[in-house]
Amino acid sequence: MKKLFLIPLMLFVALCLTPACSDDNPVTDEPEQGTSGGSEDNGNPEEPGNVEGSNSRYLVLYCSRSGNMERMAQTIQSALDCDMIEVVPETPYDEDYNSMLERAQSELSAIRQGTYPAIATSVESFEDYDIVFVGYPIWYGSMATPMQSFLHNHADLLAGKQIALFASSGSSGISTSVNEAHSLLPAATFTESLHLTSSTLGDMENRIPAWLEQLGASREEEEEEEEVAVTGNSIQLTLENGTVFTATLVENSSTQALKELLAEGDITIEMSDYANMEKVGPIGTSLPRNDEHITTSAGDLILYQGNSFVIYYAPNTYSFTRLGKIDNVSAEDLREALGEGDVTVTLSLNRQ
Repeated sequence: MKKLFLIPLMLFVALCLTPACSDDNPVTDEPEQGTSGGSEDNGNPEEPGNVEGSNSRYLVLYCSRSGNMERMAQTIQSALDCDMIEVVPETPYDEDYNSMLERAQSELSAIRQGTYPAIATSVESFEDYDIVFVGYPIWYGSMATPMQSFLHNHADLLAGKQIALFASSGSSGISTSVNEAHSLLPAATFTESLHLTSSTLGDMENRIPAWLEQLGASREEEEEEEEVAVTGNSIQLTLENGTVFTATLVENSSTQALKELLAEGDITIEMSDYANMEKVGPIGTSLPRNDEHITTSAGDLILYQGNSFVIYYAPNTYSFTRLGKIDNVSAEDLREALGEGDVTVTLSLNRQ
């Protein structure tokens, strides 16, 4: 079911500050002229900043004034055919650039004191989205204030969600804004971020698809989703010595992406022993991450850094993505089957 976009005031197109203000030398790229208007029903998908796509797995949130961030958001939305919402301030920014800079500095200072500027955008629920893409320009090294307000206001609803940050700037780095996002959404999980500067914005048509592929986000038909779903949550692990284990997967975007890969064919992984507690090997591609602080036990299947498959046979505590667990196996039996050195493991869907 589609979410209701609750935006109580009039939508203003491209209202956020032009990207790229560094702390000591603001970049003064001439912003595009903003336009105001629209209907009072800002949840209307026909409004320029809001789109309802047919792929309900993803949501793109963005704020933009110069148009750079809007183009990035539209490129992501078009690639995924997903929902998109523009985050707008309750009071529009002055079209005079110096006035906007002064207001941005004032709002950033207020946020550091715990006061967030009012915005006109709210969302009822993020429940059905696998990934929420959050896009913003960087102002004086920080996340643009409207997006900070949005994340602050929706922190509880975004708890447990997978967040993919994308940002634009003239020269400022992204690290401060990433830290701000983590502080605003302490209960969310974060994927690899995308940052385009004035020197790389022209290559967004190549960089954005590559980033989406890295995240495992794709535009897919409902029929394809249903075909994978009928396989259930069980996979087989076949060792080179002929031993076969069955494992039950957990439900998250990481295992969904893994099953989609296995639907195309088996995956053989060359695994090495590490620290006398695990076997680890490269998957050959990157899957979405759902990292959480966990303590492993024998038989746990783990995704490490999005691109490595791990079988644990001893405890370890760290931030991992849980994939599943081998069924009905003891630590002793697993150690014996895996052996002390390298091992080749083939993953396949359990079609029984």
